[in-house]
Amino acid sequence: MSRNFQGKNKDLVNLRVATAEEVWTKNKNGKSVLRRDIDIYGRVDKGTSALITSTNLSGGNHRVVEDTAKLPKRVKNDIVNLIKNKGRKVVYLVKGQKQ
Repeated sequence: MSRNFQGKNKDLVNLRVATAEEVWTKNKNGKSVLRRDIDIYGRVDKGTSALITSTNLSGGNHRVVEDTAKLPKRVKNDIVNLIKNKGRKVVYLVKGQKQ
């Protein structure tokens, strides 16, 4: 069964799954930084694949943004494909279409 979209969950429909190579870039000093042109919704780690957490640069604790049960089936299938089948440890949820 498909989940019923509620008004507050319509932003989850436009999410897509991205790898770390798409989200992180190197600055001129060689330090890894998040790309500013991408709107990141959150990240899913391999150990806590039921939760979407925030992405922060400080390396501290991440806060929980959402539960993966509320995601559309297409996004959940992409997460499973990258984490289990392709051996990724972290995948990112990005708003909008692929550029």
